[in-house]
Amino acid sequence: MKTLNKLLFSTVLSLGVASGAAAYTIDDQGADQYIGAGHSEDILGGAGAFQVFGMNVSSNMDYLFVDVETNFEEHSSWTYGDLFISTNGWNPFGAAPYANDDATNGESWEFAVDVSSLLAGSADLVNLSGATLLNSDDLHDAASVRGGSGVEQEVAYGSGGTGAGSALLSITGEDRSNATITNLSFKIALSDLGLNALTPQEIGLRWTMSCANDITEGSYTVPEPGTLALLGLGLLGLGMRKRVKS
Repeated sequence: MKTLNKLLFSTVLSLGVASGAAAYTIDDQGADQYIGAGHSEDILGGAGAFQVFGMNVSSNMDYLFVDVETNFEEHSSWTYGDLFISTNGWNPFGAAPYANDDATNGESWEFAVDVSSLLAGSADLVNLSGATLLNSDDLHDAASVRGGSGVEQEVAYGSGGTGAGSALLSITGEDRSNATITNLSFKIALSDLGLNALTPQEIGLRWTMSCANDITEGSYTVPEPGTLALLGLGLLGLGMRKRVKS
């Protein structure tokens, strides 16, 4: 019986301490999807080339994992945007689908992963205090971006701010001819974001391409409640195991 208890407690402990949280999706398809200002529909320019499906988000004791799913592929002057992160909650303007939210009234982002800086598997993580952000109408003629109205939708880090570390980043699945889903997969140290896996904190996340023709934005809690529950069970198991030994 003691052997069985030891096995059970060790298994629960390992799950609580080492397991990453199950993927949580910020869905850009459902009723709570983010549309933002500048266009009355979710996608501008066609679902076959400019659609962002959403983000799979998870975390463990050390890292935040964000996997952006889109069928957009960089080409010509249209490029991948940066991943924006708010570490003090998510505060968009209005209610879903946030039809009047833009860079002038929505969330103020604390960090960005600069996708354009990608080199040898990593990209710069930037603290945005004092930084200039680029909007879709900064990068493209107003007539060619979201709604043709030059609406200020932030898409990329511009200049200023301070370096906060680096993020592992891989971009896979690019093949427009076969309509392959492209994944931008980010791995960011929680410590670089000033987050602690033992202290629950709601964060905001945002990604879009340079023209902002489809945007995904939403919130996630670091860590997921399930991770803390497993950790608690693991610590309980450890305590009970020590009691059995004594």
